[in-house]
Amino acid sequence: MNSLAFISSFNWYGLLMATGIMCGIVGCYFAAKHHGLEGDVIIDMIIICLPLAIIGARIYHVVFDVIDGNSWTFAEFCGFSDGEFKGLAGLAIYGGLIGAIAGAVIFHFWKNRKKLPENKRVSFWQIADVGFTFIMLGQVIARWGNFTNGECYGEVVTNPAFQWAPLSMKVGDEWRTSIWFYESLWNFFGFFVLLYLYLGRHKSFDGFVFAAYSICYGIGRAWIEAIRVNDVLYLGGMRVSVFVSVLFIVAGVAIIATHIIRAKRAGKKVFIFVNQKKLNDEYFGYEKTKLAHPMPDIVFFKDRKKVRNKEEVIVDENGVAIKVKDDGTDNNATTGAPLSGAAKRENINTKEVISDDAEDAYEDKWDD
Repeated sequence: MNSLAFISSFNWYGLLMATGIMCGIVGCYFAAKHHGLEGDVIIDMIIICLPLAIIGARIYHVVFDVIDGNSWTFAEFCGFSDGEFKGLAGLAIYGGLIGAIAGAVIFHFWKNRKKLPENKRVSFWQIADVGFTFIMLGQVIARWGNFTNGECYGEVVTNPAFQWAPLSMKVGDEWRTSIWFYESLWNFFGFFVLLYLYLGRHKSFDGFVFAAYSICYGIGRAWIEAIRVNDVLYLGGMRVSVFVSVLFIVAGVAIIATHIIRAKRAGKKVFIFVNQKKLNDEYFGYEKTKLAHPMPDIVFFKDRKKVRNKEEVIVDENGVAIKVKDDGTDNNATTGAPLSGAAKRENINTKEVISDDAEDAYEDKWDD
């Protein structure tokens, strides 16, 4: 197969890329709530980070291709050839990761602007943790696009026992090592490790999951790029992707080491892989996390029963239930306001009678 059309406007590579992106977005949306982040934060993050990731992937590929001696026009950079849009053939994953990181930095400053309340703010590390967990999932899926394009392969496979897809791939008349498959497999297991670190009962400081991604992906990619024989980018005789992989590994180790050193200096416990039930301010950095201060619309599972048991209803002057509010006392006798049928069926207490405009005011408040 070589860029076989799935439908008239899509090819397999583009379809798999889009599928990986969509799976990552959906996963981020639901997983973020486990760390006290509202789903809307993820939508805002995607709007900023995704375009920058695509632009970064394109720039990275084109820049190093120009360094390698090839020439590009601006139209070709944008995917046009002979006046027609041919697609962005040539996207480098490390450029995409760098673009996504740049987007997270921009999102951090935008989301933390002064007029927002403290509990609505989001740090770079909180975005990086959830984002890169599911970027790994997207990479698992998107790598199969290399198979459809007949690219990303290694040395010739001479043993007939291994001359079958996806362990190897047919390139011309030769069977070649399918290094895209081995990277996809590595990322598959890496994704579940990151998912456990992010969603599991044992939590770590903001930035730990991103550090784990950098180390895990860096190791796998360095190995893959070292045995790759096609479309290899060089700079001064060095394989660029191997060099960048090493930088990612070093960065991941540095993030974890920095946390440990700062925790020791502050006289606090190291906040790495700690049971969530035991978390408190004794762990360095915990007080800054959304686990300690979740966003307004987030109620952790362990707190839902507690909140539900304290509910009571505020009604308007006609006895129609308007809003649930915590009080813990029986106020039916003091208000004298009749409950609506729905409220009576639920046996919920009322607290106060409010004005004719209360329902509109309540809707406006919660719409915000």
